[in-house]
Amino acid sequence: MGLAIVIVSVLRRMHMPPLLGYLIAGACVGPQGLGWLESKEEIRYIAEFGVVFLLFSIGLELSLSKLISMRRALLGLGGMQVLLCTGAALFAAKLLGISWPAAIAISGALALSSTAVATKQLVEQDELHQAHGKLSLAILLFQDLAAVPFLIIVPAMAGAVGDVSVGTLLLERIAIGTLIFLIMLAAGRWLLRPLFHHIAQARSSELFMLTALLVVLASAFLTEHYGLSAALGAFLAGVMLAETEYAHQIESDIQPFRDILLGLFFISVGLVFDPHIVQKEWQWISALLLSLILFKTVVIAFLAKIAGSGLKTSIRTGLILAQGGEFGLFLLAVALEQKIIDTHTSQILIATLVISMAVSPILIRNSAKIAQFIVEKLNKKVSADIDDELAVPPRTLENHVIICGYGRVGQTLARFLEYENIPFVGLDLDPIRLKEARAASEPVFYGDPSQENVLLAAGIHKARILIIAFSNPVSKQTLNILKKVRRLNKEIPILVRTIDDSELEALQIAGATEVIPDKLESSLMLASHMLILLGTPPEKAQQQIWEVKANRYKFLRAVFEGEKIGHLETTSKEKHFLHAVELTEGMHAIGRTLEEFIAAGAPIKISSFSRKGYKCNEPAPHTLFQSGDILVLEGTKEDIYLVEEKLLQG
Repeated sequence: MGLAIVIVSVLRRMHMPPLLGYLIAGACVGPQGLGWLESKEEIRYIAEFGVVFLLFSIGLELSLSKLISMRRALLGLGGMQVLLCTGAALFAAKLLGISWPAAIAISGALALSSTAVATKQLVEQDELHQAHGKLSLAILLFQDLAAVPFLIIVPAMAGAVGDVSVGTLLLERIAIGTLIFLIMLAAGRWLLRPLFHHIAQARSSELFMLTALLVVLASAFLTEHYGLSAALGAFLAGVMLAETEYAHQIESDIQPFRDILLGLFFISVGLVFDPHIVQKEWQWISALLLSLILFKTVVIAFLAKIAGSGLKTSIRTGLILAQGGEFGLFLLAVALEQKIIDTHTSQILIATLVISMAVSPILIRNSAKIAQFIVEKLNKKVSADIDDELAVPPRTLENHVIICGYGRVGQTLARFLEYENIPFVGLDLDPIRLKEARAASEPVFYGDPSQENVLLAAGIHKARILIIAFSNPVSKQTLNILKKVRRLNKEIPILVRTIDDSELEALQIAGATEVIPDKLESSLMLASHMLILLGTPPEKAQQQIWEVKANRYKFLRAVFEGEKIGHLETTSKEKHFLHAVELTEGMHAIGRTLEEFIAAGAPIKISSFSRKGYKCNEPAPHTLFQSGDILVLEGTKEDIYLVEEKLLQG
């Protein structure tokens, strides 16, 4: 671990993934390297818990709402990618005369990509929420799910002895796994939620962490005891707790154990790796590496293109996921331990996966340039990919406002524009927020405003003003948008929201009419309150601020909640949200009035009401609800949940 610290520190300065450092450290001190440490059973046993905690963390991320929102890309793109890549690798392995158990283990290892490498690089480049980032995340999520069947199949093939066939044992393991999943699902609903509620009331971080560790390890032990993988049990435990209000805190508590033990797992893989294999078998490794990267890039790009993505976005998605991954290394380690695959073959495959993960950050960093080069060679214009960036082109408008970013600030601006009857078009990349806003008949569209074709579709030439109001403004992205806007329309006023004034001059030079830094505005507001409290008579402008506070803050406090990826957030119980509900046939609410629900004591508050494209903010109490009506509910998460249940079941 001391050597790993040194190597990982050097690799991080080179912007390389840390797991490569662990692999190199293990290979250096292992029996094939300096011979300082042998590949002992105790080390491998402890290291396996790194994968156990990794699967548990993945399970915690798989909430039902997230899976539903990404179902098209998740099942379509992810499912087809894993199927095609696994099938191709399986066919190639059989041509080389490899046995069925080994071929299945190898094909699974090559089909899966590295979640750790791809997502970390996308986060560093601030591209996780762009079109190619979202597609990559959906495919990676399915790959994580696909790793679960392999965790059942590979050990089952090794366990098939005597008269017991692989198929029989596999069906038996699947049946046991399904039964355990149902038991754990019931336990999560009726046992673990009350347990964590009781533990949380004790207000002891140590007790909460111990309980979380107990759940992970007990679940892993349960599945391993019945002949399944320990990692599978941890994954099921994560899924079981994903819908609870304690998921974020559990993930935070587990993360240090997961990262350290996962590092130890990669060190244990490095211990069995022979660095000399690269020199001895460089022809095989080079051919396999090139085939892996090219085939996965082409397959993923093709699937993304036929799914409706633009050519450039499709190619970038393929390049992001062209490498092998940590699950591939784990499957090879399991196959080697179970004697399904021979040592020499596993060495070649491990070397291929490790090198592919090493070059992956370089491919991802240069994916835009590579994709642009390929597009130009194919004589395709990126501007033809409008459907990739803008789901539904807005109708032709004049003298309208374009709002780039439809988070809290963007929605606040939209409320004022609606109040003044000024037309606007919102552009955002959050699919959940887009779905909610579109259901509420708001003119918001999926589009990246840094793309010229998106700005043209949004009517940049006829717009009255453009506002950049992203929830997490990034100066590089903002400067890119300003450059594109000024190229298309030199006269349009542009308002830019920033976090601070560090890029103020650069944004003004790039073409911003006004730059509004959040921190400066909050400082001005604090200064005005301070002067009033010190006895300074408020000026007329200060009086207007107080009027806005008195009349508007309640009106502005509720927003559509968007998708949150890559960070933890604690939500106050008092925070208000907006949630769009479409009434369908069979709902309890059909044929009843708003007055009836209020009389029944439901905490219903309707922010807006839409019927057949017509929208009003305050429906009459005697309005009869019909199928197809859209109700935008306002309130806390608990209130919205109760009202939705009342509308559905009464």
